[in-house]
Amino acid sequence: MTNLAQFTLLTQSFIRSFKQSDCGAYIQPLVDQDTEFMQLIGIDPRIWRFARFPKSTPESFNHYFTKVLSDEGSFLFSVRLKETDAIIGFTRLKNMDFDHRRAETGTWLIGDQQGKGLNKYIKQQLLTIAFDVLQLNEVYCYVNCDNHPSVKSLLSLGFEIKEAQQRLSPTHNEMVDMQQYYLHMTAEMFQCSGLRLSCYPTR
Repeated sequence: MTNLAQFTLLTQSFIRSFKQSDCGAYIQPLVDQDTEFMQLIGIDPRIWRFARFPKSTPESFNHYFTKVLSDEGSFLFSVRLKETDAIIGFTRLKNMDFDHRRAETGTWLIGDQQGKGLNKYIKQQLLTIAFDVLQLNEVYCYVNCDNHPSVKSLLSLGFEIKEAQQRLSPTHNEMVDMQQYYLHMTAEMFQCSGLRLSCYPTR
């Protein structure tokens, strides 16, 4: 497994630029001091309305977030509102596969900040880390086919659906599986998407 610590300094330099850029929100590496507040905001049921396993109780959220924090092969970030620096969500790169240069991503925002176009800033910054720092070639995510707001947002940013890699996944309801789209973006697609922020170095 590649040691992610080797990317920390370069990531931090990008993060400082993110905070200074013209954006409504910015990502910042998750630190211990953030976790207690994450547990307070993370039980907002509006976050989990399309989730396979909702985490809207303290017990379910703490179980989920403890597993997140124990995964040493992930890059974890808080999402902060630029105007106030308040934490409004979470994003990460997980299932890092450096042999095939790919990783999975996932993001959630508290209900009050959904639908405001902040996902564009989050994805711009996260994909910059993925492609310009980690030198990955693909970032992908699985999204509930009924989650039309997220699907629409990702497609508008240049992600594409790979229909051959859609999947049915188990849910909290043992009688019902969830159909999920496989949406992805490659480094080449990122170059052409207009998402790259001009103040950052190219590959």
